[in-house]
Amino acid sequence: MNRVDEIFGTSPVLLPVVHPIGREAALAAVDVVREVGAPGVFLIDQGMIERDVLALAREVRARHPSLWIGLNLLSRDPAEALVVAIGACNADVDGIWSDDAGIDDRGVRSRAEQFVTVRRRLGWRGLYFGGVAFKYQREIGRDDLGKVAASAVPYVDVVCTSGPGTGMAADVSKVAVMGEAIGPDHALALASGVTPENVRNFLPHTRAFLVGTGLESRLGVLDPAKIEALLRALRGA
Repeated sequence: MNRVDEIFGTSPVLLPVVHPIGREAALAAVDVVREVGAPGVFLIDQGMIERDVLALAREVRARHPSLWIGLNLLSRDPAEALVVAIGACNADVDGIWSDDAGIDDRGVRSRAEQFVTVRRRLGWRGLYFGGVAFKYQREIGRDDLGKVAASAVPYVDVVCTSGPGTGMAADVSKVAVMGEAIGPDHALALASGVTPENVRNFLPHTRAFLVGTGLESRLGVLDPAKIEALLRALRGA
């Protein structure tokens, strides 16, 4: 069983991404996620500084104890992000997402190995979404995509990829190659350009969808109708 199914009891799952432009707006966005029935949320330090996002995570946990909460600390290496998040959130961190897991066609870099070492030392059992062939990172050639995706499996819980830029859909064949390479016992996530109209194209290879821009009415404000439409499309698929 892949880790997404293990944690959430089903897949695919939608995890809306909140860009916290301010405390009140961010809390309102999380309330929307909860109200429409999405199982979890990612908070990213894009709009608020890291310290305030960590404080926000603690407040969200207090308001919604059963909500799955993940963090993306953009300026941190994955291992450092985990240490900082656990320290700031009293070890209550469900997920870590890094745009760059440190795995590409050059091999496995030290940041990938360091995350494994640190999580073992801390005994952390959350979900690590590690970016592979991710936007604004080193471009991976088509012939190497499968090999690179498979090489990430020992280092991450969920291989996370994207389209070429924010709000841009991934090539369906790229997602298919990566999904087939990691196999059904491991999870692939997609983190850009997902809509109710195209989400079916990325199944059955994708187990989680991390969506921010596509669910917003404006920066930092989630639109419940857009979330509900994407949830319906996922459940129908």
